[in-house]
Amino acid sequence: MLLTTAFVFHVLSGALWTGATLYVVYATLPRAADGTLGREAFVDAAHRLLMVTRWTGVVLPVTGAYMIWRLYAPLEALATTRRGWAVLAMLSLWGVMNGVVELGVLRMRREVDPNVGWGRYMAEGFPVDRLAGGASVPGSARLASVARPYLLASSVLAVLLLVDAALLAGGVPG
Repeated sequence: MLLTTAFVFHVLSGALWTGATLYVVYATLPRAADGTLGREAFVDAAHRLLMVTRWTGVVLPVTGAYMIWRLYAPLEALATTRRGWAVLAMLSLWGVMNGVVELGVLRMRREVDPNVGWGRYMAEGFPVDRLAGGASVPGSARLASVARPYLLASSVLAVLLLVDAALLAGGVPG
């Protein structure tokens, strides 16, 4: 029962995270870049993606570690089987995607608040109320251009994670 629960939370968290990432890239980034989506709405979408990234950054490793412990004993099966390689690839993709999202939103935040430190950023993220400053605050097009390479990279990583998950769900033998 515990293994099934871990699978459910793992898959739901992964779906939420990859879906949120792809939505922000597909639906908000282009509109922010061309100015049809306001700065506040784009920052809110980026902040919410960041919060999903952080929440799933707890759930995915906890449930994943439990599943590895239960399914890959001895642990050398991770390094000696195709399924193990797919799990290690997923772990690597997850870590890189997490970092890319964090860096992208941090870069956006530093456009508004150049002196924000890592600790303060980690505590606050980039909530809309940090846009106070009126005309001196960059518009959505500038924020989108700063975040674009990070968000595009995270969308590619999200697709790779989904492919890897599909292979693990039924396509990778032994």
